[in-house]
Amino acid sequence: EALELLLDPITGSPAHGREVVGILLIHVDDSFFTGTPEFMNFLVAEIGREYKIGSEDWNDIMFCGQRTKWLYDLQGRKKCIDVDQERGIEDLAEVVYDKRLDPDLTCDADLHHQFRSGVGAVNWLQSRTQYQACYPFSRIASALAAPTIKDLAALNKLIRQIRADKVTLRYWPLPGPRRLIGFPDASYRNNADKSSQRGLACFIATERLEGCEDAWGSLVEYESTKIKRT
Repeated sequence: EALELLLDPITGSPAHGREVVGILLIHVDDSFFTGTPEFMNFLVAEIGREYKIGSEDWNDIMFCGQRTKWLYDLQGRKKCIDVDQERGIEDLAEVVYDKRLDPDLTCDADLHHQFRSGVGAVNWLQSRTQYQACYPFSRIASALAAPTIKDLAALNKLIRQIRADKVTLRYWPLPGPRRLIGFPDASYRNNADKSSQRGLACFIATERLEGCEDAWGSLVEYESTKIKRT
């Protein structure tokens, strides 16, 4: 009741008492959706009435550089959803520069542009699936305004690490009631420049069972960012 009041203190939430039957994502002229069979049949029919559908993919889909697919067990039953960004990882390229340059030298305009492009490419990966890159990416991105050759070397090192250690996220069907579990953390002046860092990881997990500390779950949100202090 408190949540309903917070969402809409006047009339209450219009979603109260209803169930989600489908989710639709749209990016330019591509769409990604999931839901009940009735929802999906309705959506395809309605979209097809207004637009020409170029192609349809089911159970193995590429959307905005992310490949989402069902994995099956030996009996052919759906086991879990697998999400990877291998195409984007393979496209990552290190910035080419003269290794003899002074590490503390500020990048010229061309290297600065390449640095920004590399950071942008890594950002898309670390924000979606490559959680192992969160912390080093945050530290590298803090130098976007005026990167040095040392920052450039750190970016190249992170790109090599991502390419060598690809991460795939898996989302498992969870039986029974489910819950959100969050692990937040923060440190004071733990970075090399004496700034502070915070991080978090959130999971959808099975219910807590009495006398059991273990739970099945899937990682659904994570980040590592610099703390802004006033």
